Amino acid sequence: MSLFAALPRSTPDPAKGKRAVPTSEIQRRTAPLPVSLRSAGGVNTISGYAIRFNELSHDLGGFRERVSPSAWNPATARNDVLATFNHNVDNVLGRRSSGTLRLMADAVGVRYEIDIPNTQPGRDVAELIKRGDVIGSSFAFRVNPGGQERASSDDPETGLPVRVVTSMTVYELGPVTNPAYPTTTASTRALDALYPIERESRMTAAPIRTADGFLPVNRREIPNNSQWTATEPAGLWVNMIGPKSRFLANIPASNKLPMHEPAMMLPAVKTGDGGYVDANTAIPEPESDLTSRTARATKFGALERASSEVLQDARPDLVAGINQSLAAALARAIDRGLFHGAGPADPNDNRRVIGLLAQGNTKHVAPSVAEINAALERMEATGAEATTLWVDPMAAKALRVEIPAAEWPKGIYGLTPVVSQYLPANTAIVADASRIFVGLHTDISITVSRVAPQAFSEDRALFRAIARVAGVWVQESGSVQIISSTLPDNIPDLMAFADKPELDLNHPTALADEAAKHVAELEARQAGVEK
Repeated sequence: MSLFAALPRSTPDPAKGKRAVPTSEIQRRTAPLPVSLRSAGGVNTISGYAIRFNELSHDLGGFRERVSPSAWNPATARNDVLATFNHNVDNVLGRRSSGTLRLMADAVGVRYEIDIPNTQPGRDVAELIKRGDVIGSSFAFRVNPGGQERASSDDPETGLPVRVVTSMTVYELGPVTNPAYPTTTASTRALDALYPIERESRMTAAPIRTADGFLPVNRREIPNNSQWTATEPAGLWVNMIGPKSRFLANIPASNKLPMHEPAMMLPAVKTGDGGYVDANTAIPEPESDLTSRTARATKFGALERASSEVLQDARPDLVAGINQSLAAALARAIDRGLFHGAGPADPNDNRRVIGLLAQGNTKHVAPSVAEINAALERMEATGAEATTLWVDPMAAKALRVEIPAAEWPKGIYGLTPVVSQYLPANTAIVADASRIFVGLHTDISITVSRVAPQAFSEDRALFRAIARVAGVWVQESGSVQIISSTLPDNIPDLMAFADKPELDLNHPTALADEAAKHVAELEARQAGVEK
């Protein structure tokens, strides 16, 4: 179905009525119409048409547009309107409420007059208009609820549907250097800068600066779809998602295992002690307990929507901000999944993320300094070394009551509490993070589409981020001590989550099973012959 299908026709079917369309964000339209300058009494006044009625725009990404004469009348509009140069609020030229901007509507459109100030931007605009360098005007507006409809017939020249703006609110207008809402022609550069779909593919290897460093991004925009593809996907984990995740940020880098296939094996090896080796003596082979879980990558996703107009004006900075927002959203989702579990409910389904809370030893008691000390003793008995202390906000509050404010920065027995809102209430986890492994798929995608459902009517771009995690695996349950007044006592059997052992074909038990199966088949065949 066409993206335009959400809009009603100008002559709607009476039986169906007119369906409401979501209000769009602030948009901008420009026209290459003459801007004139006159001087009187030491005041420079510029004038021009910011809005032309019933004039078709260029292709705005799969549709064309025209403004109805009744869409906006400055004589009845109550809102203030700002006059700027090139839509830059640092280049203010006038304001309607101060009388330095005057607006009039006629049969052609909406005309403006601006008494430009004796400021550097004002003097620059006057000079540019004298030279003929400024040849157009622009206006910023928002379509009012129900203020747009589809024309009864499509554009005969291009076959594109036509949006008719029937009600809008204008917020800002003024002269611009690159008009792109044409009467005849407009530059391709202006079209690319102002409208969502670019006319050709473009790529840049320039990194976008983010709060955590640089995100290397290739930008390619093509009709009907656009992609932001990381040239180094692992950098997304390291620079963006990882630092925002309370879980991943406190796991050693060596324990965050990169995976490239749909599934990977998360290991757990418990090995006995080595020993002294004399000359010419065989090295002793300690008994090892090897368990593992083969896990498929589980998908985590996040969405952001941004106004196409704002996106065009602010990029790439806005895109960097959206990337950061998506990374934070993914980090929160991954934290929740790694603590609590995620995916199918069946624990034997290898798409299931078995959460850390299900793999550690749990003691049903309220967190306190004394209980953390007891947990440390239990860990030391297994040879584990506490490196991380996760607490929920309620547990953090209780611990701060026990510990003087001056001592809080030193942590609890050297462990600085890491507060996570995704832990159960009144829960603390004391863990040896070196015994916790996480599988992270390197295939991370951040895409942006301007042809998503209702993208036209909402005038928005849809950003989507997807990351895949194979799960979390604890080598030994004793290395994760959980203190919680909301979780019951639990000493998990990690083998219950592990892969089921398969006997070697030459193992005596396997050979005996195969022989018994063969005998049973012979007996069944013999019984069939005798009948």
